[in-house]
Amino acid sequence: MVTSCLGPDLDYEFSKNYAHVLITGMAKNPQNVVKELNDAIKQYKKSGLNQEIFNRIKKKIYGDYVTEYNEVSNIARMFLADYFKGINSFDYLEEYNSVTTEYANQILKEVFRENNMVVSIVKGN
Repeated sequence: MVTSCLGPDLDYEFSKNYAHVLITGMAKNPQNVVKELNDAIKQYKKSGLNQEIFNRIKKKIYGDYVTEYNEVSNIARMFLADYFKGINSFDYLEEYNSVTTEYANQILKEVFRENNMVVSIVKGN
């Protein structure tokens, strides 16, 4: 687990033409955070994701998604973005139960490749 970073926060963005995972955070020594993150990813690839942690995170993601429906502006943003991607927003709820640790481990191995990684460090004054 990455411990020397404020965050880290994770975001996933996609369209018909591209997709990327964005991991952000603030740290006094960002090079150490990058190393810790790479080490953690390698360990998860080797040993697989912990089922209990996976289930907890999956429930949190579901809860975050459902609460998006609490605000009209979020609903509009979500439906418009999905419409232009050719997605029915309600399909997410249908697919929720099909996401398993086996699938997540497969995605982990396919997506998190070190040779595809880009690191940007923004330094303040």
